[in-house]
Amino acid sequence: MAPLGGGLINDSFAVRLGEQRYVLQRINAQVFPDPARVIANQVALAAVWDTPGLDIPAPLPTRDGGFARHDDSGACWRLTRFIAPSRGLARLDRPAQARAVGEALGRFHRTLARHAPLPLQVALPGFHDTPAYLAGLRRLDTPAARHDPTLAECLDFVARRAPLAATLATARAEGRIGERVVHGDPKLDNLLFSTDASRVVALIDLDTVQPGLIHHDLGDCLRSCCNRAGERGASARFDLGLGAAILGGYAAATDGLLDAEERALIPQALRLVPFELGIRFLTDHLQGDRYFRVARHGDNLHKARVQFALVADLERQAEDIEALVGRCFAETTSVA
Repeated sequence: MAPLGGGLINDSFAVRLGEQRYVLQRINAQVFPDPARVIANQVALAAVWDTPGLDIPAPLPTRDGGFARHDDSGACWRLTRFIAPSRGLARLDRPAQARAVGEALGRFHRTLARHAPLPLQVALPGFHDTPAYLAGLRRLDTPAARHDPTLAECLDFVARRAPLAATLATARAEGRIGERVVHGDPKLDNLLFSTDASRVVALIDLDTVQPGLIHHDLGDCLRSCCNRAGERGASARFDLGLGAAILGGYAAATDGLLDAEERALIPQALRLVPFELGIRFLTDHLQGDRYFRVARHGDNLHKARVQFALVADLERQAEDIEALVGRCFAETTSVA
């Protein structure tokens, strides 16, 4: 057994039993208050999953017929099959890979929409509640925090863009968009590619699968895949070429799944998601790094600055992004 991956939440281990390989994970109960819901959602997905060429991890049953075991400390563990052959990518190198990402996410959404309604529970209450994240940060915006000029700069950046936080929440409250089943965390790290890196063969890390807004999935996927500098890079920039490829692949795979109102909100969602993530990183920094695992204090502050830099770049390219979304979805029609 050996540590696996660099996840920020759960502890993961690669396990080999003879010729078989598995992934053993301890679910972080501080993040997921009811691990049983997380596992139940994954079991429900596995029961209906029927998309050839695109895999998802399914919890394996225990000897007593359940799908989880608890150790003496009460921690919840699950076991899934290791998806192989596959590989992860640190970055996308060419548009064809980006299109494969968009197609995979689109097939994921399309498959689950076809099987709706699914008996899914809310695994992570408050997830993607941007107004609540903003309110939490405001409570930490004190004179003492502003003694640090970098913190003050970040807090001012957020304050100037506060109206952005309610964009999707307002649209949902007004009935202009509705909930669907979402992955919740479709960043590049949670996509597995074929060994030649030409196809996406699996979407992993299904802990955040629950009812939600597709816009958060699209925004998070684009955020993580189209910023070539990554979350630790010195300069964040949204690559329009990669964005066009992802959205083109997604539009082709979903084939009219999104209606006109949903499509119109994609550019705003693209700015909202890194804005929200930056708020969460900044909040965690101010609270002593209690949520995201870090190597040293200050990492979350740096990651917040990267996300805010990406927001600023998206603002600079706003007209191009509006046009890009229009082109990518021009040939799709609503089935809603």
